[in-house]
Amino acid sequence: MELYYVPVYKVLIEGTNAKGAKVKKEWPALRFMPYWNDPKKPDPHYSTRGWVNAGLHQLPKKKVTFYNPNYGTQNRYSPYSGAIQMRDSFLIHAGPRNLSEEAWGSAGCVEIIGNFNDFKQDIADLSGSISKDAGGAISELVKAGKLFVRVDYARPPDIKKNFAGELP
Repeated sequence: MELYYVPVYKVLIEGTNAKGAKVKKEWPALRFMPYWNDPKKPDPHYSTRGWVNAGLHQLPKKKVTFYNPNYGTQNRYSPYSGAIQMRDSFLIHAGPRNLSEEAWGSAGCVEIIGNFNDFKQDIADLSGSISKDAGGAISELVKAGKLFVRVDYARPPDIKKNFAGELP
């Protein structure tokens, strides 16, 4: 198993709290991760074969059209479920509990560091939803066309330069 150093990015949630004040919440996240696109059985989502530095360089502001409340992380166990679709197979979902947790990876998704339920609750709290659970609030927002996502431009990190070693 290869290990890489990857940058940590900020995810901002903007909305209005229950008192009517504009609020921003900030969450750390992994955004670009090395991904092995096996040339013998390539993932059709990527045109590059072999090592891919997966992630969206940018995405203009757009309405979120899909939320999967039952999504579970694919590469590591997480106690948190749910995923907000940015575009195609690029999602916002749970990531590591903290920065010292190793062996996480993604195929271009934004992985929220920390308690993903709290992240979803921040979205619900700043949405004006009266739903009793955060996932329900996010589903309501998506259905009403009121949840938006934007990915600001960032240059992907250099995979080869950020190689840290291998685990046996």
